[in-house]
Amino acid sequence: MTALLTAAPPAGAEGASRPASCVPFGTAQLPPGAPSTGARDGLVLLPEAVGVAAPSSVELRTQTTQFNRFWDFALVDGALLTRPRVQSGENAEPWRYAPLPDCLRGVLVGISVDDDELIAVDGDGWIYTLDNVSHSPLLWNWTSAFGAPLWTGQGQQLPGGAPGTWALSVSSPWDNQTYTDAAGRIHYVGLGKMTMVPSLTGDGSRITYADPWLPNDQSYEIGGPLGGRFRSVALSSAGSTTFVTNEFGDMFTRNFDFDAGGSDSVFFRYSWDDQTGKPTAPNMFAELLDRDTAAIRLPAQDWVRQPKIPGEITSAISVHSTGVGPGMRELRVAGSRDGATGFWHKDLSADTWEFTATDADLPGAPLDNSPQDRSTETLAPPAPWNLSASLPSRDTLVDGQFLLDVGLPYTLVDPRLLDQAGMQAAPSGYRLSIDHFDPAATTRNAIVTAPDGTAIPVLVHTADGLRFAPRGAGLDSEPRHLVGAIEIPLERFDAREADPVLDAFVRDWMRGKQIAPITLSATDTDLVVR
Repeated sequence: MTALLTAAPPAGAEGASRPASCVPFGTAQLPPGAPSTGARDGLVLLPEAVGVAAPSSVELRTQTTQFNRFWDFALVDGALLTRPRVQSGENAEPWRYAPLPDCLRGVLVGISVDDDELIAVDGDGWIYTLDNVSHSPLLWNWTSAFGAPLWTGQGQQLPGGAPGTWALSVSSPWDNQTYTDAAGRIHYVGLGKMTMVPSLTGDGSRITYADPWLPNDQSYEIGGPLGGRFRSVALSSAGSTTFVTNEFGDMFTRNFDFDAGGSDSVFFRYSWDDQTGKPTAPNMFAELLDRDTAAIRLPAQDWVRQPKIPGEITSAISVHSTGVGPGMRELRVAGSRDGATGFWHKDLSADTWEFTATDADLPGAPLDNSPQDRSTETLAPPAPWNLSASLPSRDTLVDGQFLLDVGLPYTLVDPRLLDQAGMQAAPSGYRLSIDHFDPAATTRNAIVTAPDGTAIPVLVHTADGLRFAPRGAGLDSEPRHLVGAIEIPLERFDAREADPVLDAFVRDWMRGKQIAPITLSATDTDLVVR
């Protein structure tokens, strides 16, 4: 154990083709772990960091300073330091060297902490996970494993890794416990936890995320604000809440996770219909099996615009969980007021920001924060894919509604496979057209063209499908399977009797409902809908 605890000269990473080989498999692959205790057993076994320029306090989650409820962490000259987080009435304890395998000493360039996990990345972007960091240091252990199947993949690299553009997000059944769907209904986090590492890529408009249970590629995304065209310069994430800002201090937050967003119908049950009148299930397993309880309402939650900060700020933005429940988050942003440095902060749903002075040096780059909204000034170009598909007739055996009704893992069912199996659906006479189709977006405007040529404006919602093999980002020649729904805007739906063409579409194709489930299979040139 001494080899892990004492400081040593940098050993160097082992190259970009794989993570460092001296990092073993650990307990991170065995979620959810024990309930958090914050126990300090074994703390005195960690050597004190004497003569190291460690921060005096940790108030922001940056790529070199992190905290959870129980522990502070700092990355100083490639060494990982830790100490108990100061609780009310306590004095700060000395910084100590956290356990670190030999091959990671001196090569780490960033860290991020949430709940009971810490991830660190080396100069090549490889991710390493330190588990149980809401427990005694005696239980802390490292793994380099990441990705499908079930967190046993051979490692994952961040797509970028620039400071302030990536973060670890964890929701556990012990600490956060619950999340809400788009209708505000409470649901319970499962034993597998909700873990992801979102990252800004490209021009800042794309937010890809790595998930330790999913294929190691860059194909999964959190569709960004403003239809995925908002260009962010910084990102933070915690408890499935992702926080972004652009260069002008325009800020958005979103509660999103692969499981809550509609993509995992193997372990979760979803519905596009109103769940009013159904009781909330007492746990995730009851929700999956008992169809009399409320399902997760789709589409996924959208982005929420945060109020502007009335002062000078930098790109060092930070979010952390403050208690049980999806709304228990605090936002923090490094900045100054009246010449004093510190950080602006507010609860997630609060209307105004407050300021706490620290007189510390400000991390991050200064932002051109303005009192007015400038979020549309630097929009990325719209997605290049304009797609169209014939809507199938509604007398086919298998369609989107059928897959929901029978409880099949519909995110695995490609409509092209149904056609290949001889279950083709005849055309209905209606055609769906979507301009600038971005598969990462949750909702977009579309047009249904009726048999007589009349255009019917609709909304098309989608969620990414569950995959077991890597694929490319966006759309290409390989079909990308999604699940979704066609929705008639409420105002038009309520007035449909005055529009015979819309009324017929609702009656004959939507089956009298405002929203109808579909499945989609998209390439960069065509679209198939069921």
